[in-house]
Amino acid sequence: MNIELKELEIEWPSEISVLELKNYVLSRLINYGEPIRWAITSLTKNSGNTIQTISIEAVFILNEDKKKDINTELN
Repeated sequence: MNIELKELEIEWPSEISVLELKNYVLSRLINYGEPIRWAITSLTKNSGNTIQTISIEAVFILNEDKKKDINTELN
């Protein structure tokens, strides 16, 4: 297992309320590994204000198989 820091951008659809945001972010982060700690570092509104982009820094626990999948996805 490894620990790895990732900087990610995810879309925040307008139908997801602020109250649902934590669970939404966690559901997206689990695709990259087991999140230990994460933080929203910036928020960008896209045209039309229907979807926003959230920048996140997250620390993950990765097993070797998952790490290979993530590197392929991000490159």
